[in-house]
Amino acid sequence: MFWGDEKKKSDDEKPETYMQKFFRACLLALAGVVALWLAVQLLAQFWGWLLLAAALGGLIWAAVWFIRWQRDRWW
Repeated sequence: MFWGDEKKKSDDEKPETYMQKFFRACLLALAGVVALWLAVQLLAQFWGWLLLAAALGGLIWAAVWFIRWQRDRWW
C-alpha cells in the first residue's frame, strides 16, 4: 500500500535514523519548491494567451447565446 512497505527489511539492516528521515523530508520539500517555481515560471510565459483565449471563448459563447435568443423570441 505504501512505498516503504514494498521493500523487505532484513534483520541485519539498520533502521532509518531521524537524521536520514529529516534529510529526506528536506529534499522532498526542496523538490516541491523547485517544481512549484517551475510551474509558476511556465505559467507566466503564456498567461496572457490563456486570458485572450478565455475572452474569445466567452465572446463567441455570448454571440451564439444572443443570436439564439433573438431567433427564439415571438414576434
